[in-house]
Amino acid sequence: MKATSIFITLAGIAILITCLIYFRPALNVVDSDPMTINPKGGMTSEWPLFIGILTTFVGVIFFFIATNDKTAKK
Repeated sequence: MKATSIFITLAGIAILITCLIYFRPALNVVDSDPMTINPKGGMTSEWPLFIGILTTFVGVIFFFIATNDKTAKK
């Protein structure tokens, strides 16, 4: 489970870095939609960034659980 959690964490970090480099926010004070503009000029949502944050968080939690040696007492 430790190897899987490390893989999940690294995948989440890769998604975060890719989204932060590839997408840029669209600044529009009138419209409050959570949209970004990709390099081709098209509007896209911020779901990939959210998924990267969530994947990183899940990987870190799995790693913490896998390294915890305490067992449940009966």
